[in-house]
Amino acid sequence: MKLIEIGNSRISLDELLEMACKETVILRKPDSNDFVLTTVDEFDLEVELLRNNREFMTYLEELSNKKATISIDDVEKKLNLYDL
Repeated sequence: MKLIEIGNSRISLDELLEMACKETVILRKPDSNDFVLTTVDEFDLEVELLRNNREFMTYLEELSNKKATISIDDVEKKLNLYDL
């Protein structure tokens, strides 16, 4: 991980992106706000997009609040797992 104080640095965007290809770069503004610059793979991008999708997150919350339609005991009985 590399920390760059952007108020004091004359680094180009191309140089920053090249660095970010090799390691995570923390950009620090003079007011101490920090930003992360890193590469993103397709899975990470999809996770972030879904995390910020209010409709999808509401759907997941609704699913998590639903009760199971069949108990684990019933599943074990149907699969004869009590005999193991």
